[in-house]
Amino acid sequence: MNRRHWAGVAALAVATLTIAGCTSGGGTGNGGQDAGDPVAGGTLTWGVPAEPSAGGIDPMVASTIAAEVIYSMAYDTLLTRDDDGTIEPALATEWEQTDDTTWVFQLRDDVMFADGTPFDAGDVVYSFETRKDGGTNATYLSLMESVEATGDYEVTFRFSAPDGTFLDAVSARQTFLIVSEEAYGNASEEERQTSSVGTGAYQVTEWNQGVSVTLEKNENYWGEEPYIDTIVFELYPDENTLLAAVQQGSVQAAAFIDGSLAQQAASSGFTLGDAAFRQNLAVYVNPESGPLADIDVRRAFSLALDRQAIVDTAMLGNAGISFVPPAGDPGATDATTLPYHERDVDEAKRLLAEAGQPNPEITLSYMGDVAAAHHPVYEMMQQQLAEAGITLNLKATPLAEISPIFTTGESWTDLVAIPGSPRASAAYYLEPVLLEGGYYNHWDGNPDADKARELLVQAKSAATPEEYADLIAQLATEAADKALEFVPAAVPVYFEVWDSNKLHDYENDAFYARSALDHAWLTQ
Repeated sequence: MNRRHWAGVAALAVATLTIAGCTSGGGTGNGGQDAGDPVAGGTLTWGVPAEPSAGGIDPMVASTIAAEVIYSMAYDTLLTRDDDGTIEPALATEWEQTDDTTWVFQLRDDVMFADGTPFDAGDVVYSFETRKDGGTNATYLSLMESVEATGDYEVTFRFSAPDGTFLDAVSARQTFLIVSEEAYGNASEEERQTSSVGTGAYQVTEWNQGVSVTLEKNENYWGEEPYIDTIVFELYPDENTLLAAVQQGSVQAAAFIDGSLAQQAASSGFTLGDAAFRQNLAVYVNPESGPLADIDVRRAFSLALDRQAIVDTAMLGNAGISFVPPAGDPGATDATTLPYHERDVDEAKRLLAEAGQPNPEITLSYMGDVAAAHHPVYEMMQQQLAEAGITLNLKATPLAEISPIFTTGESWTDLVAIPGSPRASAAYYLEPVLLEGGYYNHWDGNPDADKARELLVQAKSAATPEEYADLIAQLATEAADKALEFVPAAVPVYFEVWDSNKLHDYENDAFYARSALDHAWLTQ
């Protein structure tokens, strides 16, 4: 094949984003005042609703969003992405696909870890081999045969087959973070989970569990020296208490799950960032028995949903019309163009009659003890479906009982709703639904899923990014056509607010990495 070179510094582009909600910068609120030139120093206090749980902040083990938004500040990736999905350099300056199964990366030669040890190709090899041996994101490396230092600052990856997800994976801010072979390799499990020695702008120096996580400026940071000395993430499990802290000025920034509370913070004078809709409110299907075993019933279910009304009313506008992947993902297909996604109650009734089930009864389990801001979505779905003759029984289920449904396969109702997490690449939103062993997969042996499964496998083995994007679009169309999953809306992972009279030059990003804190500054 012809040699392809997708490398170097990506061209800067000023464009209007077409993906709903996926904007960085701006926001609503007081907008701040012209504070003059940046000044160094100070401590930023940021209120958060959750802290890292299992695995702490160990980038090889932890997988919770609360951990990702912290360790992505302490560690770097080989590549990174703009909010529109444009891939840019990070620890790697150039990257080249020399054939369908080989990638070569040229690395920066001026980087040190926070402890002063130099970064080189050996650290990259160690990081990826550790991931491959069972790290959190090992699934992204299923086709990787080897990773080799082919120079002090050159790394070569070889695959058993083309891997269409690799470039996305190495540019996701929370996926393949590079650790120090010396510092990480010699650290205890506790040290890995409670502190950091990365190449990022800030390093975790203290974690007072249940109270706060503290990060200090990395004096050995390879980029421009950050202005802010210390960032303290204070824990507020009760978001109403967090709102009170915002209104009292106890914090200079905050992250909310509940968009209505974030809007109240904005009305108090804080800036509300333009949140990206990166979290699907996914509803997983059990087609093995009951009404949803019939494709016409599933299609009727999808047609009966008024997704725009769910966005506008149930979520007060704090959501986007979506399918899989979520609307805010750069790889998302416009859900409004997909089959059975435009409401048509008459057609839904016709399909139900044709299926011989004009008034099916369907049970949906959802997390009744968490994510309360999402519950109006399920209640509105119930009302909308009733107009087509579908009875939706809502079963509020504790998270402790929801989880075993996916790990043991027991106690499945017709539908199970559980909010998803952002993934590094578009294919991985449907992988657990379609592939053998997937948590949400009840489609084994069901011919309705055969074509989608084939498209997913083809996408993961795409030889070029262009081929991958085309196959992902086909996959979304096929999955929507067969109604293999329902997504009433996509929502932000967090709504970020900040006092722009105190915190300057900060804009939230679509990946919740808080990357702008690298150059933000505080009024002293």
